[in-house]
Amino acid sequence: MTPQNQWEAFFDQHAPHYMQNTFTKNTVAEVNFLLEELRLPPGSSILDMGCGTGRHAIELARHRYQVTGVDISAGMLAEAEKAATEAGVTVEWVHSDATKFTASKLYDAAVCLCEGAFGLLSTDEVPIEHDNAILCNVSNALKPGAPFILTTLNSLAQIRKLTPQDVEQGRFDWLVIGWGTRAPATSALQSSTTSLKRAK
Repeated sequence: MTPQNQWEAFFDQHAPHYMQNTFTKNTVAEVNFLLEELRLPPGSSILDMGCGTGRHAIELARHRYQVTGVDISAGMLAEAEKAATEAGVTVEWVHSDATKFTASKLYDAAVCLCEGAFGLLSTDEVPIEHDNAILCNVSNALKPGAPFILTTLNSLAQIRKLTPQDVEQGRFDWLVIGWGTRAPATSALQSSTTSLKRAK
């Protein structure tokens, strides 16, 4: 897969440091919650869309689930593969943009956690089209009636943090309800992931 947008480049660069983020420290508790909600027998197949370094996929594999992790970043998947080897588990890793992913089989459940795919837009993408494409791809990958769990940011909470200076200086464009929409791609790569996420 050739690079599609600035997010692939960003996460390739960030991959070796990703697990240092504080929000990655509650993996076991998060997976325990997933298992309680999904109520799937061991051996069931689970799709992890936007799996990143594979922390949820690997923990699910420890519980004897058959997991496929999909991510746009080859760098993140390389870290995931190393972590899976260290954990002694097998996970299928797929390098793909979530908006273009086509499943080769049907899954018993799917997850998309920690903004792993939704809201990660390039400056030329339409938010609703981007996220709808992911939803369609996940839906097409699931067996009839299979559950799908996702997490997403509260956009209104993010907007409340804005100041008039954010608008004046182009960090937030109120016309498209987006962050960093007028910033050059090179600048966007150097900014944090939050500055590139668009509100819905």
